[in-house]
Amino acid sequence: MFSFRTSDIFKQEDLVLHKGRVMTICNQSSWNPIERKYVFEGFFERGNLSCVMVPPGEGLADHPLSAHIPFNAISRAEGGALQFSKDDFASTDAIVIELQDGGCRYFSSPNLIYDLFSFLTDTDATIPVYIVDRPNPAGRQVEGTALRAGYRSHIGIEGIPHRYGLTIGELAYWIYGKLNSKFPLHIISCNVSPVGKLVMGWTIPLSEDFGGFFTESFCSGQYLWRGTNVTPGIGTTRPYEFFGAPFLEGVSLEENPLFHDNGVFARWASFTPLGGRYSHERCYGYQLLLTPENQYNSLAHSLRLIRCVKDLCPSFRFLDKSPGDDNSLIEMLVGDKELLDFIQGKTNWEETKEHIKLEEQKWIKKTRKDLLYPEEPLFRIK
Repeated sequence: MFSFRTSDIFKQEDLVLHKGRVMTICNQSSWNPIERKYVFEGFFERGNLSCVMVPPGEGLADHPLSAHIPFNAISRAEGGALQFSKDDFASTDAIVIELQDGGCRYFSSPNLIYDLFSFLTDTDATIPVYIVDRPNPAGRQVEGTALRAGYRSHIGIEGIPHRYGLTIGELAYWIYGKLNSKFPLHIISCNVSPVGKLVMGWTIPLSEDFGGFFTESFCSGQYLWRGTNVTPGIGTTRPYEFFGAPFLEGVSLEENPLFHDNGVFARWASFTPLGGRYSHERCYGYQLLLTPENQYNSLAHSLRLIRCVKDLCPSFRFLDKSPGDDNSLIEMLVGDKELLDFIQGKTNWEETKEHIKLEEQKWIKKTRKDLLYPEEPLFRIK
């Protein structure tokens, strides 16, 4: 059973939301600027909040209400998947989820929904789930290729591209269909959300390294540097706009034709991160600045930048596998053998570019039936 709702979660007439025991799954992004409160505070005031489930590492567990109702941290199973049990939902009649995603598959929110829906489906649960949808701060643009089965991890959902263009509600609807789920799913339209009208989707930080206005334009590609010994500017005021390393001093990437992209200006820069890799060390590299046309595929460009650094700098390397992991971090993030072959110097850009194009077109076509806002179609940069 599925429904798409066009009024606010607190205006829904479902008896279970008024008289039942409601669990919320949310983080600090679930704050409503009109009500000036978190979604769980509304149900607490209504008198039927059972508990708040909080993603791992989320500081919301320190909220003052934690002295009055349970704030339960979601744990991770071996391998990184989020872990649920029947006991978690024993005192729950409805689940309300409000999470802001960042538009690319590395973020935890889509993975949380996938792991939760998998658990509810596998256990034949009948608890209704309400998704309070939000606009996607990265917009409707699609980038990259589908995550392949062999690279599945807690970083990304198998089958979705690096930048997917859907809202968190649409992605939940796609997951619901992919898993052939039967529990009731109700999605509250993002058009009734004050997010995007009174505050932007990135105003409340999605993570400690999600800097702000331009981050969503770069994160889908620049995040890949995390699988290498180059920093994407973590620990600076503009993460994912910068990339560099101490060993890039004196290295000019501009001589390589793969370096250039019409969607950005690349400014040579030096910077000193205050955290992350190379904390308090001087790094040398570039800052990427969007051109006025703003037609930019960060994933495609970042793959080329990684290849440039690999070809020109002997000190560059991909990070080794962590103990217990089947794949290295770069393999988990890239998630596609053809793309991995390119950054490792085994194939050329023209072949890789065509592969990305076909994969983006496939995703746009495949998800057309899952769009809850068809007046805003997905698109790719040609």
